[in-house]
Amino acid sequence: MAQFLGKWNSVSINNAEAVGKVLGYTDEGIKKFKESKWTFEFTKDGDKFSITNQSDNTPKTTNTYEEGKELVTKNSFGQGLKLTLKIDSDSQITVLEKMELPGGWKNVKLVRKVEGNKMTAVFEDLESGTKMTQTFERCT
Repeated sequence: MAQFLGKWNSVSINNAEAVGKVLGYTDEGIKKFKESKWTFEFTKDGDKFSITNQSDNTPKTTNTYEEGKELVTKNSFGQGLKLTLKIDSDSQITVLEKMELPGGWKNVKLVRKVEGNKMTAVFEDLESGTKMTQTFERCT
């Protein structure tokens, strides 16, 4: 997890349209998401890890995790989230998510991996197998 600590800025996003459609988002919502500039900050306090994210289109949110324990919270749009973080290695984490959407709950997986000053986040809808990839660069 140590390799994640610090701030990260989004560089690119691929396949947002397909994932947005699977999740039931509007064309306008998908476009807004794709055009957003995202910043993530990872911090650690004892056994707890916090991930703060914000974009130019969404309010700032912080989720604080304990590995293997489910966190029940809401996303930036007020929809329910149930999140469980697993530290795969010092350079990879997996978050299993249950997302509350208008059509019901969706199970998704988010795998983040750090290689040097680059972080890749692969978001997968577990029902359809549809994936979206975001890349980030470490802020200096």
